[in-house]
Amino acid sequence: MLRIRVREWLYILLLALLLGFSISGFVASLHERELIPFVSLGLLTAFYIFILSLITTEISNRWIIKFLPEILRTPTSLLLAYLSGFLGALGGYFTNQFMGLASMELPLSKALTLSAFLGLMTSSLGYLLYKLLLLQRKEEESRRLLLEEQIRNLESQISPHFMFNTLNAIAELIWQDQEKAESSLLSLAKLLRKSLYLEPYITLEEEIDLLKDYWNVIGLRFRGQIELDIDIEDEILYQKVPKFSLQVLVENALKHGLKLREGKIKIKAYKRGGRIIVDVEDNGSGFESIREGVGLKNLRERLKLCGGRLSYWSREGVTTFRLEFNGM
Repeated sequence: MLRIRVREWLYILLLALLLGFSISGFVASLHERELIPFVSLGLLTAFYIFILSLITTEISNRWIIKFLPEILRTPTSLLLAYLSGFLGALGGYFTNQFMGLASMELPLSKALTLSAFLGLMTSSLGYLLYKLLLLQRKEEESRRLLLEEQIRNLESQISPHFMFNTLNAIAELIWQDQEKAESSLLSLAKLLRKSLYLEPYITLEEEIDLLKDYWNVIGLRFRGQIELDIDIEDEILYQKVPKFSLQVLVENALKHGLKLREGKIKIKAYKRGGRIIVDVEDNGSGFESIREGVGLKNLRERLKLCGGRLSYWSREGVTTFRLEFNGM
């Protein structure tokens, strides 16, 4: 069920009037009739169709669609759109018969045929508009989820505890390894700057660069040697993934799998049957069951929006989190 906003109804009205104006103007020119009466009739008919579409859509959304099984929702919506076009066209015909807006001889049988055609056109345009609005809603939802993820990341990265530990570690490095201290400061600055970008999806190559900045900063807090191994097929580096997706899984592996102690995290990305697979593995303590936190739930929702899914398992000393989605 898709709620159509007032602003979107206004755009639909403008589109309907434009189509009514164009079609009626074309018919008037084709038959060498006066333009204004035909255009008036076309605009009136378009307005009738719009009003009926608005009424049937709102009635459907409020009292019909939500009670129907999924398989019947689209056919029902198309039928209601067809009836709106059919009845709206008949309304224009009978209005013209009564008021004589445009002088033309059109028997009822031909009016019914024309109304049927306009009904089909209305249902087709309605379905196209539905798909366009659905894509817009998915994009809005994706941006909302990304904003939530950015807030969560910024909260963890800019929190006093995180900043104190990181800056304290960098301060110690200044006397021990000035080059590494400078590199860590630059990585922190790049990480915070990139966190402010609003693109919902970035390429795997960009996501890996973002992850490396994160790794350079978080690595200062490791209590043991943790190895990060990245193995990604070159042909899929341009494929897009939800932003911060790898960072969420690596952070999860560090905190809950390895507990910031010794271990190894391996990232593998490859293509299988037209789908992109990204595995994040760690050799930590594993799990029998897992309770998803904000990060994993957010990632799962964002993956759904691009036709992907998140799965995970733990066996034989290896825990795997898998991202699977269509190539973009």
